Amino acid sequence: VSDATSRRRSLYFVHSHNEHQTFLSIFDDASVLECYRRSESIVPQQALALENSSLASDMASKIATAIVASNTNMPDDQFIVAAFRLILSTDPTPMETAASVEALRRFQAHSSGSDSVINLARELFVQALLNHIDFVTIR
Repeated sequence: VSDATSRRRSLYFVHSHNEHQTFLSIFDDASVLECYRRSESIVPQQALALENSSLASDMASKIATAIVASNTNMPDDQFIVAAFRLILSTDPTPMETAASVEALRRFQAHSSGSDSVINLARELFVQALLNHIDFVTIR
């Protein structure tokens, strides 16, 4: 499958003048005629494409569900640490943990407090981590 709904990484997309991936053009895809050095650029559309893509949303839901699978009554601070470890391969700093707990609580406070609201808040938190610079950028 070579369309925007594919879960394959862009490395494996068919990419030619005839089968051009419009999603990749948002990320300044490489020219099919060049295989050497590419110019670096960042445009707002890149962040919006990642944040609003159905792939990121679906994966965030699955990751959040997998994190709480072993402990359905997991407190927010433990969920945050587990999400940081799984997605960013690091522990959050005390300041990151505090800010994340506060963000989850604020989101949940605007709703009824049901389990679905807690799950949705956690999915959105995971989606934010999937858009974190340490996840998106290879160093």
